[in-house]
Amino acid sequence: MEFRILGTLEAAFQRRPVRLRGGRSQLILAALLLNVDRAVSAGRLAETVWGEHLPESARTQVAICVSGLRRVVREAGCGMDWLQTAGSGYRVRAEAVRLDAQTAEELRARAQDATTEGRTEEAAALLRQALGLWRGPVLAGLDGEIIVASARRLEDLRVTMAEELADAELSLGRHREVADELTALVLENPFRERLRGRLMTALARAGRKAEALEVYQEGRRTLVQELGLEPGRALRELHGAILRDDSSLHAASAARSRGRRPAQLPPAASAFTGRAAELRVLDDLLEGQDETNRHLPICVISGVAGVGKTGLALHWAHRAASRFPDGHLFADLHGNGPRARPTPPEAVLARWLRALGVPDHEIPRDREERAALYRSTLDGRRMLILLDNAESAAQVRPLLPGSHRCCAIVTARQPLQELLAAEGAQALLLERLSPDESVDLLGRLAGLVRVAEDPAAALRLGELCGHLPLAVRTAAVSLATHPTWTLADLTDRLNSAPRPPHSPDSGYSALRRP
Repeated sequence: MEFRILGTLEAAFQRRPVRLRGGRSQLILAALLLNVDRAVSAGRLAETVWGEHLPESARTQVAICVSGLRRVVREAGCGMDWLQTAGSGYRVRAEAVRLDAQTAEELRARAQDATTEGRTEEAAALLRQALGLWRGPVLAGLDGEIIVASARRLEDLRVTMAEELADAELSLGRHREVADELTALVLENPFRERLRGRLMTALARAGRKAEALEVYQEGRRTLVQELGLEPGRALRELHGAILRDDSSLHAASAARSRGRRPAQLPPAASAFTGRAAELRVLDDLLEGQDETNRHLPICVISGVAGVGKTGLALHWAHRAASRFPDGHLFADLHGNGPRARPTPPEAVLARWLRALGVPDHEIPRDREERAALYRSTLDGRRMLILLDNAESAAQVRPLLPGSHRCCAIVTARQPLQELLAAEGAQALLLERLSPDESVDLLGRLAGLVRVAEDPAAALRLGELCGHLPLAVRTAAVSLATHPTWTLADLTDRLNSAPRPPHSPDSGYSALRRP
């Protein structure tokens, strides 16, 4: 089944158009397609349709619309289970559909690989193919705050790919073509300084210096009048280079990022359970990101040891990875533990700069200079930064990118209030699992049959583990390595442990003894 959202909402099966009826059904389908392979709650779908003014029958009407969508696709001849019920919501299965937005991101990833390997012509062709998938504004004709906010990310992706195509074309000497193509795009996106810089470079290389300088002045007037901001350092330096007729402007290739795409996320934990509300908080962190909002999205996930801070951060990071096409950086800061030796931020900066392609001899010795180079290297990129097990705000602050197009997730035992106050970070306090979630996690790891045979012992085991995900996982490992044990056997061992069961980490400590 094929869906297209890069323009008006369209559907097709085996190249035959499928007529989508009803404005409400289209809004619901659009919300689901914007979250492929992720469950969207019925409540969220209702908000997409009615906003804050929900009728009493909202959930029933959502279910009717979903049933109608399934029927329309089935009548078109598609028998695949493409739209599944997931808990209290619904999920579009990625393997059952082909979505133009996903195709565009896949083409972009191939173009980035080609650029890294020096195949610039191929990269340009792939980016042109990806940009050709846009038929107009994303989900044109569909209104609603939720749809518009989610669609904005794809519009931003289109402009980013246009910037990358301009880089490739400039390095191939196609200055006049780039200037003609970017002029209209800059008018549509007046706050995109990187885009404006590419147009200025193209005009200067094409011998149109006066026009390049006027593009800068227009951008400066817009920024000052609309946002009260002066242009960024990179754009100001480019303006100065054009005024001086600097020879670097006419080099064979444009000044670009170094081409490496780090992908440092560790594997996510298996059988991730619960945390729907927390995942929504992290998803909302990225909503409303555009060039008028220059605040770096930061979230500090805090909670007691073993509550699953790292597990949540990694689960969400992998789920949201496609939203950060320029890569992901990860560091364990070793801020807590029995033998904790917190990692100095300058050591992390050195590792990350190497991963971003900066040679050793160009990495400064001074920490502040390293941090400045790190922020400059990330300028214009959309990257995810995951800082695990932080000790303090002072340890984290030098590792925060300067670009608002990035996102930083921090895990720590304490909420790091200095980051909340000074950097505007979002606080997310992680609580223990509910009893049902503890049993669910145990069943997924140790076996559903085993848990079903003695549900009372499963509940008791979750209680003895303090409903901490790490302790529950350790219990599941104990059961897996002792196949003759029953759940009651393990609970008996924990009951007889020296430490009291209500102690916050007693479950984990006791589980290390059998």
